[in-house]
Amino acid sequence: MNTARRRLLLSFPFLGLAGCAGLGLPSQLTLTQAELDERLARRFPRTQRVLEVLELTLSAPRVALLPQSNRLACDFALGLRDRLFDSQYAGRIGFDTGLRWEPSDATLRLSQVTVQRLELDTAPRALSAQGQRLGRLLAEQLLEGFTLWQMPEEQHRRLQRAGLTVGPIEVTEQGLVARFTPLAPR
Repeated sequence: MNTARRRLLLSFPFLGLAGCAGLGLPSQLTLTQAELDERLARRFPRTQRVLEVLELTLSAPRVALLPQSNRLACDFALGLRDRLFDSQYAGRIGFDTGLRWEPSDATLRLSQVTVQRLELDTAPRALSAQGQRLGRLLAEQLLEGFTLWQMPEEQHRRLQRAGLTVGPIEVTEQGLVARFTPLAPR
């Protein structure tokens, strides 16, 4: 096989990605630490009713990148209101999480949430041991699948037209990096 023909065949898999550049699509998407903080700050405070008895409010998000484990560490101010007795508690929750891409709605979501710390400053001591366990389980269930970011619709359509989807998501020192990969054939 001649050299020119060999070069053409070797470059063939990359022609699709080169076409993406013509559509104005980069090969990856990066969300820096500052962008992540800003996007989260816009989404909080958030209040959610739990078991129709409790109201859980998360606010003041802080995020740290954990590139060594490909995860994020998150810390929130926590407010808890018991609707039956109208008691209120305050504290903090800290957890780490992986990330997953949800192609159905073009969102980046929390995955495999693990609560590391749950502190209620104003809770009675009797609530401490059992409340800690129950609180951790409830928090993990509530936070699992939480939408961190949604790709703008037009950008998502352009990505699909180019035959690409979001592939592996990596937590780096610079931020979150999502690489674009070819869509699987149907």
